[in-house]
Amino acid sequence: MDSVPNTPPGQLRRMAAVWEQVLKKGGIGPEDSFFTLGGQSVMAGTLVRAAGERFGVRIPIRTLFEHSRLGEFTDHVVGLALPAAPPTAPTSDTVPPDVPRNVLPDVPLEMTAFQRRIWLAEQIDPSVRNHVPLAWSVAGRLDPDRLRGALGRLVAEHEILRTRFVDEDGGWSVRLREPWLPPLELLDLGEAPDGTPDDAPDDAPDDTTDTPAAVTEWLEAALRLPFDLESGQLLRAALGEFADGRQVLLLCVHHMVIDGESIPVLLAELDRYCATPDRPRPVVQYREFAAHQREQRDGASWHTDLAYWESALDGASADTPLPAPDRPEPNGAFRLPLPAGLLDALRTVQSEHGVSWFMVAATALAVSLHRSTGLDDVTFGSPTANRNHPRFAELFGPSLNTAVLRSRVTADSTVLDVLLRMRGEALGALEHQAVEFDDVLNHVRPARRFGYTPYVNVTLNMNLLDDHAAVLDGARLTPLLIDELRSGYAKFGLTVTMVQLDGRLIGLVSHRGDQLGAEGARDLADRLAGLLTRFPETLDEPVLLRD
Repeated sequence: MDSVPNTPPGQLRRMAAVWEQVLKKGGIGPEDSFFTLGGQSVMAGTLVRAAGERFGVRIPIRTLFEHSRLGEFTDHVVGLALPAAPPTAPTSDTVPPDVPRNVLPDVPLEMTAFQRRIWLAEQIDPSVRNHVPLAWSVAGRLDPDRLRGALGRLVAEHEILRTRFVDEDGGWSVRLREPWLPPLELLDLGEAPDGTPDDAPDDAPDDTTDTPAAVTEWLEAALRLPFDLESGQLLRAALGEFADGRQVLLLCVHHMVIDGESIPVLLAELDRYCATPDRPRPVVQYREFAAHQREQRDGASWHTDLAYWESALDGASADTPLPAPDRPEPNGAFRLPLPAGLLDALRTVQSEHGVSWFMVAATALAVSLHRSTGLDDVTFGSPTANRNHPRFAELFGPSLNTAVLRSRVTADSTVLDVLLRMRGEALGALEHQAVEFDDVLNHVRPARRFGYTPYVNVTLNMNLLDDHAAVLDGARLTPLLIDELRSGYAKFGLTVTMVQLDGRLIGLVSHRGDQLGAEGARDLADRLAGLLTRFPETLDEPVLLRD
């Protein structure tokens, strides 16, 4: 490996090892850019934390965006003088003294802010289903008995999966129940589907295939059926088998106990339980994360973050209006028509301007909203994983927060201006995400409307399914996308989900029919897809197009 000026070769090799581990690529050289290697915002946080631990320094996340090549990043990190605290391992010695190590079922615990938000949404509208459907195709074979046993071990060792949310005198408390064995339903799926649908576009991704009716029916039924939050049994599982022996693994889990960042943990733990069923190991429990969040509250950094959001949202409208239909329509969901090779086509823009793929997507969405609404000031939300502490890197349980991204333009603003704005907004959100979105709302007190979430009724979600592919008991699991499910649980007026799967970018749109009609959703989606498809050529375009 060649070195660069001012960077000792040994230090460069140490940093390259960190990059290769996080980015899951080998042979990274000093001129390789984080962005051309496939880096994105969530991965950036993991990389700077890992590099900070390896080199014993604190690294602001924007450092990676300002020094995106391995050599210059290493040179900058080596020159940092601020020492970091030694990394803490998830052992019993790191558990705060007020966290009980052996929790009895009758001892009340507490909800996190995210759990309270989900619980409140279901109390306000009992028809809301905060269920997370998961589906994987299986290459190889899963043994039902071994899988059933692994699910039981998962529940026994991770308290979050046997947590009861109990109504007591009009208030809710959190308690634990004894371990339970999740039933594993076995499905006979008949003949496997073959080929793409007749109405699929020519540039449809390779994974656009007919979904077996039994798979969709099981997941739809699991989504419709409410969970009993007081039961402590918030997980459903099924293993389906085709006539040719191929299998699919299906799960439905309540959002109170899982989020996207927990899915790789779930799969890794199931694999561990299959491989070593008699070797328990200490795991970080969700109650420890809840206690950590409570301890951070009202600290100096918490108030700094709160002040940041107060300033960032000053003067912003709480609602980005969408073209509502004359009368409510059914919810809808569909895919964005994105061309193959889009990720590769954007590498140069990402490297040249020091932006992640998420920042590009946020820019395209912001410009689409400006052009659709005619407004010069719009906001939308994006979920963030509040797992900055190394101790919670492998936490099973929801750690999501919500960040608000704000785009303000003038008559002369270009798409490039919005890109640079979104870069700053995203970095600011990552650096000030410790304070909960609910605390921000309680502090700034925006105007509210029933059925609308202030500032984030349009939401952009990055779903990196590449990270959710896994090996389970020797079988390869690949995520399945089932578009039909998305319309049923649309939570916001408009949700755009960008999925990175097997090196391809897939765009998914869902919308609430009472807030955004099908025609309006398609118009917005076409604008967004068009911008993404020709993004490098749009940078000098004005945002507010003149007739």
